[in-house]
Amino acid sequence: MTQEAGVEAREIAIQCLYRIDETRSFANIILPKMLEESSLERRDRNLITEIVYGATRMRKSLDWIIDRYLSIPPSPKLRSTLRAGAYQIMYMRIPNHAAVSSTVSAASKRNKGVVNAILRRISEETNITWPDEGTKLSYPDWIIEALIKDLGRKNAIEMLSKMNQAPQVSKREDGYYQDLSSQWIVDLITVSSDNILLDLCAAPGGKATALAAKAKMVIACDVNETRHKLIQENIRNLSIENVCQVVSDGRSVPFIPNVFDHVLVDAPCSGLGVLHRRADSRWRVKEGDVRNLAALQSELLDSCVPLLKQGGTLTYSVCTTTNEETINVVKTLESQWPNLIPQKMSHAKWREFGNGLQILPQDWDTDGMTIFQWKLLNEVGNDLRPQGR
Repeated sequence: MTQEAGVEAREIAIQCLYRIDETRSFANIILPKMLEESSLERRDRNLITEIVYGATRMRKSLDWIIDRYLSIPPSPKLRSTLRAGAYQIMYMRIPNHAAVSSTVSAASKRNKGVVNAILRRISEETNITWPDEGTKLSYPDWIIEALIKDLGRKNAIEMLSKMNQAPQVSKREDGYYQDLSSQWIVDLITVSSDNILLDLCAAPGGKATALAAKAKMVIACDVNETRHKLIQENIRNLSIENVCQVVSDGRSVPFIPNVFDHVLVDAPCSGLGVLHRRADSRWRVKEGDVRNLAALQSELLDSCVPLLKQGGTLTYSVCTTTNEETINVVKTLESQWPNLIPQKMSHAKWREFGNGLQILPQDWDTDGMTIFQWKLLNEVGNDLRPQGR
């Protein structure tokens, strides 16, 4: 990497951070566009990616480090420049002098002096006493408190620490990039070649395309028409012919009762198990979202039970670990549908979790996921209406 390329890479990283913060744009949308517009080599692009995603994840920690040396709040552009520089010093294997000098060179002319002064001070620190765990780990307090409450302190802190690292990239045998925990979800769904399966919340189509290798037909349903383009693209790239797409709200799908052998509800959730993969999600999801999403998950599950054939299987999975979106949703479902019989699952990589399974990011360097499964038993004289309705 030449000195000029190093400075240009940091200029792009600073601009990305500025746009993410100022326009509240998603990091995974802003960054690829700016990389496409550059002519930098792969090594420089990787540097930009690490700075942007890393500084976005560690924003709270970085701001605390920076603000100790400021008497007034910095301008947004100065804030972005300082975050980029401080991230390199605090969390990357870049010599401090190189991180400081390259970031100063990438700073605007009016900001060079203050950037140089503050980054040099930060680079000279040897021991930092953090004010609290939330600042050190760079998460909103409510996320830390929720995970400690549900998982216990040890598991929660290990999970939060793990999600401050870049995620592992995994690829299926067919070439599709998919986290191992999602691949293991598919492993836990038993499907035969004459079965028809509904994937109720299918976008972007990772699980639907994997299940297509097992089933006769997969119906990939999703409410978002734009995200259906991702499903379509994945179907085309993988040359799959037995996946049919349906644009519909999963709470009121246009299917007749008793038609599916299996239904997968990989539901929208708070995503607290994939915060390493979505750099800015920890700053977007709010505490109240968990309750709202749990209500949505219950509605989705409720709507699809009548779609199952007698003896059919319902699978519920979420990429989170909160009790409110897992065991509490399950309790509600089972109280409404006594004909759903929990199925015991077994997988060497997963922890037992109530009647289901759970995996935490630190267990096998994967996403955090939770899964439950039921078989529909329709005894003679028993209809399929939920109790109390």
